[in-house]
Formats: sequence, structure tokens, C-alpha cells
Amino acid sequence: MMNKETEFMAFKNDYLNSYFESLEISSNEPDWNVMILQTMKFKDFMDCKALLDMMDDDEYTGKYKHILQTKFEEMVEWFMIKKLGITTRPLPAYASNNQKVSLLDLYLETEKEG
Repeated sequence: MMNKETEFMAFKNDYLNSYFESLEISSNEPDWNVMILQTMKFKDFMDCKALLDMMDDDEYTGKYKHILQTKFEEMVEWFMIKKLGITTRPLPAYASNNQKVSLLDLYLETEKEG
């Protein structure tokens, strides 16, 4: 009998594997993780969930942070424009001191703090 956490991780692994298999991926890229991230498109909430699920692993997030930053901003932009209809906010986001706000860092810190 599997405990709930093991069952959830198995479901998540199966979900991510099936999601990645549905992407149109070229085999020219030597790193599968980079290839997967580069081909991700945001068309519905399941695409957003796939990206957020990928960021559960701190080591993975650290290794691919630059690409994840770009994808995270694409996801936020898709959500704001397509789902909320907000087109007046500048993206990427900037603080009042005209410094770019890392939405990925903000998300990761918020997740970490609960």
C-alpha cells in the first residue's frame, strides 16, 4: 500500500512524463531539460501546472534558473493577458526604483515560506 505522498509523486511523475511526450521536441539539443523548457508553450492551466511542478526540485531550479526565469515570465504574461485580460501592466515587472523584479525569485521565496 502506497502512502499519499508516494502516490502523489507517482501521479506527478506520470503526468509530467505524458506532458513532455506531447511536446514537439527536436533531438538537436543535448540536454533534455533545456529542450523541454524551450518547447513549452502556455495554452491552458495544465501547461502552467507542468512548469510549476518542475520547480519543486531546488537542484533542478538552480541548474536551469535562467531558462525557468524566462518561461515563468512567459507564463505570467500568458495568464495576465489571456486569462485576466490585463494588457496595461508592463512586463517584465519593475519596482518603484526602476529595478526589474524577478517574478521567479518572488514565487520561489513565497513557496518556500508557505
